[in-house]
Formats: sequence, C-alpha cells, structure tokens
Amino acid sequence: MGVFAFCQSFMYTVFPPEFRSALLKIFNRIFNCCSSYCYFDITEIDGVNTNELYNAVQLYLSSSASITGSRLSLTRALNSSAITFGLSNNDRLVDNFKGVDVVWEHVVMQRQSQSFSWRPMPEEKRGFVLKIKKNDKSLILNLYLDFIMERATDISEVLIKNRRDRQKAISELLDTLKRRAEKRSSRNGVSIEKDSMEVEDEEQEKRALESPEEECGLEEGCEKEEKKTETKGTVAPFPPALPLTSSDGLEIV
Repeated sequence: MGVFAFCQSFMYTVFPPEFRSALLKIFNRIFNCCSSYCYFDITEIDGVNTNELYNAVQLYLSSSASITGSRLSLTRALNSSAITFGLSNNDRLVDNFKGVDVVWEHVVMQRQSQSFSWRPMPEEKRGFVLKIKKNDKSLILNLYLDFIMERATDISEVLIKNRRDRQKAISELLDTLKRRAEKRSSRNGVSIEKDSMEVEDEEQEKRALESPEEECGLEEGCEKEEKKTETKGTVAPFPPALPLTSSDGLEIV
C-alpha cells in the first residue's frame, strides 16, 4: 500500500498533467481491448434537455428492482399511496433479457459548480451505465432498448390511469358527501318546520281543552245579553180595561 502511494505521488510529481492524461487514455484503450464487456452511459440530462431514455430506464428498473434488487431506494410522491422502488446511488442490478444477462449501475456524482447558466442544473449528475458482453451488443441495442421503452410506456400509462382513477374516485366521493350534506340539511329544515307546526297544534289543543267552561260561559252571557236586548226593544202590553158600572149596578158601555 505504501509502495502504491509512493508510485502515485512520484507520477504526479515527475510527469506533467498532459502526459498523465495521455497515459490514462492509453491504459483505458488497452483495458477496453482486453475486456469482453462494453459499457453504455445513459445520462439524466442530455445537454440542456431531459433524456427520455433515462426516464424510461428508471421506470423499467423500478418494476424489476423490487424483485431482484438487494439495496433499493424507496420513494413516495406527494398525495400518492404508491411506493416506488429504485436503485440506490452507485448500486448495481442484474437483468435478464432472452437469456442474456445485463448489468445496470446507477451512477451519481457531484456536479461541478457553475459560474453562470440561464438554466440551473441539479447539484448531482445522475446516469445509468449499461454493461453487456460484446457478443450480445447487437441483440441488446436492437431489441432490449426497444423493449424497455415499450415497458416504460405501459408502466406510465398504468400510473396515469391509476392517478386519474384516484382523482375520479376522490371527486365522486366529494360529490357524494356534498349530496349527503344537502339531503341532511333539507331533512333538518323539514323536521324543524314540522316540529313548529306540531307545537302550534298542541298549544291550540291545550287551549281548547283547558277552557271549555269559559267558552260555555261566554255563550250563556251572549244569550242573556241577547234576551235583554230583546226585552228592551219590545213594549209590554196594557192590562185589559175593567168595565164601568153605575151606582145602580148597570154596566155603562
């Protein structure tokens, strides 16, 4: 370990940066020629635009990561009950397509600070690295990536449908609750009116039951007053006149 550190410090001290970069390029070419694998980088942002292939790979791996992944990142969107699975930072996942094993690696690096940009970039640089064998290159590039795009489209349609169904269910639930509240308020108003009318009827019945004598007394008084008025309005007849007689006992006509 100490020898490796000494050699590294010696190279940084003796060789200039241009020479070191040239050596690294040569070493990478030798390694790529001797290696039986090839690598493909799929970055999140392509220049200034979002890479659709990155989003498709992310959706596709989220469906298989919950089954084959050993270390996953769990996310849950706002106002959503679904939990999304994904690869953790700098973690790998092995997928199989038509008997061919492929390796996906989620690479996350810190982005260099920008002096000025009209479109602010995220602080982290994210991307997927696809590792496949060189013999399987034609199969993977022609069929596997198309399969990923189709599968991601299906998953996104299902998510959109579930979201619409959820919003539809929420709107239907709100309408149902609103109708129930309106029915309840109308029922309360009718019951109040019925109660007030019943109270008035009960009061009238009580009054009629409690004062029958008063009503009868009023009727008798009215009859007496009517009789008085009748007696006052009529003249009493004179008594019959007695016959006049003389001293001799004869009746004078």
